[in-house]
Amino acid sequence: MDTLEIPGHRGSVTADRPACDCGWLGEQGPEAPERWWRHAIGAADSEPPSWLLVKSDVLRDQVVDMISTRPEVALKLLAEVDRWTRPLTERAVAAARGRGATWAEVGTALGVSRQAAHERFREVE
Repeated sequence: MDTLEIPGHRGSVTADRPACDCGWLGEQGPEAPERWWRHAIGAADSEPPSWLLVKSDVLRDQVVDMISTRPEVALKLLAEVDRWTRPLTERAVAAARGRGATWAEVGTALGVSRQAAHERFREVE
């Protein structure tokens, strides 16, 4: 059994069949390791980098602490974050739609329904 690993994905090939800890199971055959690598790299490319998610979590935790100690300052900070995240979200939606993403795919990426994504961003196109 070969163990294959990249950040966020750990896989194995047993009896020429690739599998990943994310639940993906590839077809059996002599190209099993190559199939696993294609799966893992493609999946990794579809997720935000873990280092950036860690920074996001740190910011969120610090804002939560600030809300309990200095809520007025937290409101100012959240207003600033909203000023730069809203236009970035609109740009990302426009770019995704420009590459052919459906409203369902946009909604899934944002964690909302297809309809909610369309209603919020239909003017962005």
